[in-house]
Amino acid sequence: MIEVGIAEEYSVELAEAMGKLRGQLSSRHDGSALDREQIEEIIESPWHAIVVATNDDEIVGMAILSIVFASIDRNVYLEDYVVDEKCRGQGIGGQMWQKMLEWGRAKGCKRMEFTSSKPGMEEYYGKMGAEKRETNCYRIEL
Repeated sequence: MIEVGIAEEYSVELAEAMGKLRGQLSSRHDGSALDREQIEEIIESPWHAIVVATNDDEIVGMAILSIVFASIDRNVYLEDYVVDEKCRGQGIGGQMWQKMLEWGRAKGCKRMEFTSSKPGMEEYYGKMGAEKRETNCYRIEL
């Protein structure tokens, strides 16, 4: 049975599952467990959340949400949204999507924003109601 919720405490299983899933999302990550301190900081902050999908107590999906404050309102920023390769196509991502929107609304956010460089994801995000914006994404290493 699939359950989707917000992570409330650190566990080794959470860190290992997040690392494995992050490895499926990006070739820049080797699949090793994520850092305990970073996970705890996200969980303890009222402005961040880790959405977790489980199937019979096995973590099969995750996403990281952060509130971004602007001069007029606040938005949710979505990072690291991924469902385990072996579980894709079962509606887990859609359940996670709804939980993310629910969390953002509860925090008073007006919209959720994200970037994606994965080929073929435009159709998926469009089905979820997301509109592709014509913008440039910039990054600078600190």
